[in-house]
Amino acid sequence: MSVAMSLPFELTHLDKVMFPETGYTKGDLLDYYTAVADLLLPHLRDRPMTLERLPDGVRPGAPHFWQKRTPTYYPKWIPRVDIVGADGTHVEYSLVNDRQTLLYMVNQGTITFHPWLSRIKSLDRPDFVLFDLDRGETRFVDLIRIAREFHKEFDVGGLENFVKTSGKTGLHVLVPWRKAGGYDEARSWAFSMAQRVCEKLPEVATTERRKADRRGKAYVDVMQNARGHHVVPPYVVRAVPAATVSTPLKWNELTNRLVAGRFDLKNSLRRFKRLRKDLMEALIGVATSRK
Repeated sequence: MSVAMSLPFELTHLDKVMFPETGYTKGDLLDYYTAVADLLLPHLRDRPMTLERLPDGVRPGAPHFWQKRTPTYYPKWIPRVDIVGADGTHVEYSLVNDRQTLLYMVNQGTITFHPWLSRIKSLDRPDFVLFDLDRGETRFVDLIRIAREFHKEFDVGGLENFVKTSGKTGLHVLVPWRKAGGYDEARSWAFSMAQRVCEKLPEVATTERRKADRRGKAYVDVMQNARGHHVVPPYVVRAVPAATVSTPLKWNELTNRLVAGRFDLKNSLRRFKRLRKDLMEALIGVATSRK
C-alpha cells in the first residue's frame, strides 16, 4: 500500500483473512477504506464514534467488540471528545476526522464505523432523520416498495430524501433535519411519517417494536433517532461474511431487480469511481447550513 509511506504508524498483518467467505484480507479492507476516504470522511467528521471491531475477522467465535471509549494507548493525534451521559458517566469518544485516523482504526481491527446523527458542536440536534427498513421475514422487494412510498411522501412535502442499502439485508431512507427542535422532535416527526406510510401499506409494513406483534411484516424503525445512538453511514463495510457495503442509491435504481447484498468492498469501488460523486452529499452540509 503506497499510503503506508505517509502514515505515522505501521500497517500490520495485511495478509490476515478478515472475511473467510470471500477471502478478503486486512490489506483488502485497508485498500478499500483508503480508496473511499474522501467520500466517507465527511460523513464521519466531528461525530462521536462507536467502532465495531473484529481483530480476527468475521468468523464464528472470533472476538467482536463495540468500542465507545478511546483506549489510553491510542495515539495523541487522534482527536477525542468527552461526553457526559444521562447517568453522569463520562465517555471519551474518538473522532474520525482524517485519513490517518480512519486507517489506524481499521489497522486495529475496526470493520464498521458507527457515528452519532449529530456533531460535537450541536450534540442535541441531529443533522438528519433515519428510517431503517428491517426486512424481518418479508421479501426485499417489500422493502423497496416501502422505501418508494416514503420517497413519494417526502417529494410531495418538498423534502430532500435519500436511500441506501444498509449493507446487510435492509434499506435506509434519510431526510435532512431542518425543522425546529432536537432529537425528541425529530423522532416524533419520524414516527408520525412511519405510521403514515405503514397505514398506506398495512400488508407489508409496521412500526411494532416487538417481533411477535409484527406478524411477518417489515419493521420501519425510527428508534435510532435519539441522542447517544448511532447510525450506519454510507460507504462503510459491514461486519458480515460477504463484506458488503452500505451503498447510496439513486431513486431510479430502486427497482425489483435490486439485490440487497449486491455491493461488496471490491465491486462497490467500481461503482463509486463511475459515479464520481457522493449521492448523499446534501446530508454533509446540513449542520453548516444551520449556523
